Amino acid sequence: MAYLVHVGYLIQLFALLARDVLWLRGMLIVAQSLLAGYAFALGLWPYVFWNALFVSINTWWVLKLLQERRAVKLPADLRPLYERHFAALSPAEFLRVWNEGRRATMQDAVLVRENSRPDALCFLLAGEAEVRQGGRRLAQLGAGSFVGEMSLLTGEACTADVVAVGTVEVMSWPAERLARIRGRDAVLWTKIQSVLGHDLVEKIRRSAAPVPG
Repeated sequence: MAYLVHVGYLIQLFALLARDVLWLRGMLIVAQSLLAGYAFALGLWPYVFWNALFVSINTWWVLKLLQERRAVKLPADLRPLYERHFAALSPAEFLRVWNEGRRATMQDAVLVRENSRPDALCFLLAGEAEVRQGGRRLAQLGAGSFVGEMSLLTGEACTADVVAVGTVEVMSWPAERLARIRGRDAVLWTKIQSVLGHDLVEKIRRSAAPVPG
């Protein structure tokens, strides 16, 4: 029976080398089940209890991970948006983040103000906005652009105003909701940062072209 201990700890060793969390927890379930079985045969009840508890916890996480990774069918109207701007997220993660936002139509509204921290991250769904500093137009943003992402990433105040030109449709995520995601799911937050970083790169690339004026 002693071989069960060696096999159990060997599997735990391989589990710690796994990069995929699902594989890690799956192997831990096998390893801890073997250790619990060995302890049960010897009547070592504290070891049985703790390993059985670890098996239960890891089983719950495996089921949760499998549920999150199951195939998710995106609504037809969101699929092009996801593929173009949010592909760093899985479809399930995208829907989770998207459903945290609020959709609104605004007209000639100030989306973010210079020298202040925005209370929400905005994404232009339709219409255009201008980036202005000291009354001077610096850039123009179209549909598919984030607004206020630099302040969100750096934690610093915005360096310019962003003003809607006429009527715009936006999706906005309140700062407190983003903070909640950031605190609860570090992996998802890293992916969101990747999405925002890609948007920044696109803006820098477009800024190289002259702005009609």
